[in-house]
Amino acid sequence: MSMVMLKCRSICLLVLVFFISCKKTETKNFENNTPVSPHRISTIKIEGYVNRLFIDLVGRSPLDAELATETDVLKAANLSKASRENLVTKLQSDSTPVEGDSSYKIAYYERLYIIIKSKLVEGVDDSEFTSLVNMSTNDIVQARLLGDSIRVMRALDQVKRHQDVVDAKFQLRKGQISLNDVFARLLNNSIYDQINMNTFNFVNATFDDLFYRFPTQAEFDVGFKIIEKNEIGGLFGGFASTKGEYCTLLTESDEFYEGLIRWTYLTLLGREPSTQEVVNHFATLRSTKDFQAFQKAILITDEYADFI
Repeated sequence: MSMVMLKCRSICLLVLVFFISCKKTETKNFENNTPVSPHRISTIKIEGYVNRLFIDLVGRSPLDAELATETDVLKAANLSKASRENLVTKLQSDSTPVEGDSSYKIAYYERLYIIIKSKLVEGVDDSEFTSLVNMSTNDIVQARLLGDSIRVMRALDQVKRHQDVVDAKFQLRKGQISLNDVFARLLNNSIYDQINMNTFNFVNATFDDLFYRFPTQAEFDVGFKIIEKNEIGGLFGGFASTKGEYCTLLTESDEFYEGLIRWTYLTLLGREPSTQEVVNHFATLRSTKDFQAFQKAILITDEYADFI
């Protein structure tokens, strides 16, 4: 064998050994390193998620102890959807007294009531409604002294309308009324009337606030006659002849649930839901009226948590 052939063979062997050794080294390094997990999220991001949940659900930032505890629980569970759901449920329904709140449950319903008021009556304080109750109560006394039964009936109606608003958050928390009732009460009061002066504006405002659209001409004509003339009119498959019945009719309609889905997405995610997202939530929300479950479905997503 010539010297040239021996040199070529030696070079080939060296090249082969080099590639084999490289392959072994690469395999060893891969085996000694943990693969990247989609749930390896920084502690700062997890704390941000906990903080955001507290603000959106109970209206305040967590105390240092709460932040540390809930962050550790989520990390220990590898940020599982079940662990997120447990935290949301806790903030929505735990009635145990806690520092900073009477309880998470009370704070949750107070917060929910406040954001609905912000949407419909510009966040006016309950003292305004209480003042209206007191004024109407005094009016009842004066009307009875004068023997004015019509004035008495009107004042009694005013007392009920405004007291219903003040009582809404307590009755909702106790399960005595639904979220639909809260929206209906916050449409049917003097404050909403003052914000949306006259029947023309009132009808347009109720559609816009609940459905994110204005009424068609036919819908407007029916709504106007119901409120202005107390005439029986049909809307959304039902009938009404008073302002109170009109507000209930709107808040029991299918479009109310679509509007509720849109409002919740805008409030929590800062964006409109897709058509498919509306479809995904509508049937269950319509049949169960379980707003907490619907809200929870959004709050445990990676999008809301910013774990993407």
